Amino acid sequence: MILIWQRLTVMVALEVFLAMKWKLNDSLLIELSSIVVFNGCANKSMRPWSLQATFADINERDIKKVGNVVFSMAEKNGNEMTSSLTIACINREEIFKTWW
Repeated sequence: MILIWQRLTVMVALEVFLAMKWKLNDSLLIELSSIVVFNGCANKSMRPWSLQATFADINERDIKKVGNVVFSMAEKNGNEMTSSLTIACINREEIFKTWW
């Protein structure tokens, strides 16, 4: 389940970043707590075959529009914000986008 939540979080982060029309030369840092999602986002060739459909919703064109997207792994017990934002995104996706 965390895999689906974090994948959705990546999609929302890209949408929000593009919708805010920030300078497209800036970097977007997305911190993840799932190694599977991290590998699947950071390196398309590392996506397990069984999860290709799961990652299909992450729009490669949006990643290219943003320019520099940096994916990083959250420390094992170091970042509660990653989980909080993931849960907020799932429970109230539209409100989450509006708040940003």
